[in-house]
Amino acid sequence: MRDNPIRSSLLVIAIYIVTKNMTVAQHTKGRDRLREAGAPESAMKLHSCFGEDGQLQVFDVWESHEAFDEFLTYLLPVMEELGIELAQPPTVMPIVDLVQQ
Repeated sequence: MRDNPIRSSLLVIAIYIVTKNMTVAQHTKGRDRLREAGAPESAMKLHSCFGEDGQLQVFDVWESHEAFDEFLTYLLPVMEELGIELAQPPTVMPIVDLVQQ
């Protein structure tokens, strides 16, 4: 018998980031740089990085747009330093249903 999933009706947002060129090595180095810089991640509820090496994408869940905006002040300089280019501006959307198993 499966455990019942945990459903959340919190007011959270989804962030979808598509890069032109991010590799696994760049992602790993970027995460390290963000931790070293003390980037505020406590409002990040989920982080995922996926796709083909050299064109990785990111899907995050954040507590608020304001919290993500603060994180961006750390993220964008790290991306620039590592040569990671965005294919489009980050997409920010409200989450209307979130299920955690």
